[in-house]
Amino acid sequence: MISRRTRARAEFAVALFSAVVIRYSRRKLRDHEGGRGPLPPLSNGSVALGAVWQGVRLWSYDRDIWGFRTSRSRRFLFALFIFGARRALFSRSESFRSSFGFGRVVGTIGYRFWYGVMRPLPGTED
Repeated sequence: MISRRTRARAEFAVALFSAVVIRYSRRKLRDHEGGRGPLPPLSNGSVALGAVWQGVRLWSYDRDIWGFRTSRSRRFLFALFIFGARRALFSRSESFRSSFGFGRVVGTIGYRFWYGVMRPLPGTED
């Protein structure tokens, strides 16, 4: 079994790689379409909302708020809540969905860089 900190570092690496791939693919699609294609622009507000959303999710997971990390049933109920909340948010425009998703990647990078790479994870080590 791997440690929580090793898992956090792997999440950081995957999120960093994902951000690079997303930016590269968006740039290539934009250049290929001549700057005006089916690719919606990223919204700063939606990126920020996605980053905060992911930061809060990771923060609550690391600190085991309400037992999310240690209880499968609570984690399942929380996942259902998250699913419903995301469905409500994603009923918005395509630009919001793509910006929010990219913001979640940015939030993971920021949070996991601070807690996982630079500093140990908060809470008890499992």
